Amino acid sequence: MLLKGKNIVITGSGRGIGKEVALACAREGANIGLTSRTREELDNVKKEIENIGSGAKVVIVTGDISKYDDTENIFKTLHNELGPLDGVIANAGYSRRGSSDTFEIEKFRQILDVNILGVYYTLRAALPHLRKDDKKNKARFIVTGSGVYQTVMPLFAAYTASKWGVVGLVKALAAEYKKENITFNIILPTMVDTRLLRGRKAGDGNKDDFIMNPWDLNEYYLFLLSDEANRINDELIYTQNFQQVKKIINEAPTDKKENWEIFQEYLEERNVKLFNSVKKLRKFIEFLLLRRK
Repeated sequence: MLLKGKNIVITGSGRGIGKEVALACAREGANIGLTSRTREELDNVKKEIENIGSGAKVVIVTGDISKYDDTENIFKTLHNELGPLDGVIANAGYSRRGSSDTFEIEKFRQILDVNILGVYYTLRAALPHLRKDDKKNKARFIVTGSGVYQTVMPLFAAYTASKWGVVGLVKALAAEYKKENITFNIILPTMVDTRLLRGRKAGDGNKDDFIMNPWDLNEYYLFLLSDEANRINDELIYTQNFQQVKKIINEAPTDKKENWEIFQEYLEERNVKLFNSVKKLRKFIEFLLLRRK
């Protein structure tokens, strides 16, 4: 198993991306810390993990990551139950749509609190409990960002500002802690079929084809938590690029995807612009190739 025995905490893990990543990590043998504000959702995820039968230990702690006292309690409790933490996924997010001249000020603040302060609080509360004693097995801090970074989102000023801001925050943290055994990376999904995007319609089977399923993101998180990503740090991973890569892998002749050396020539021939955008993360492409054998 890819993550056998590792202790992984995922915020916002009651539904959507966080839930699917929790299930994926459990299938790979990780022990899971589940946290969000809603106990019922977390109980359901725990049952699904237990039904997998991997033997993963699952611990639930409810709390609001936009409040530091809650966040500190979450990580103290999870550390006491699981032991030192190998990875933390700061996944919880919040958004609302509205015209900026009439947008409720309190809602604007809440979005910034969850999407920026929530990430900072998560890192600050997790730091004392991360396993950072082995440079060959670094602790991982992964943030769920958004593809709105470097784009403009009319009617989503608070959300857009928060997702731009969290990139700066995480890059600053990566620079500050670069001499410690911890890596910082951000996954930047485009539209995903979650309540954040589609409200209570999420998961109804009627999404547009260009909208990703939450489980389409599992490989991004599994890779960054794996041994193969031990030296991957301070990276912005745009899913739009790698979803194209995955499509090309799936459609490629068998002899063109035996390994990176062969596939890189094929990819460059097919789409040189895409190749130049993703070649820096060849380790991830190797990971994708291996999982499709």
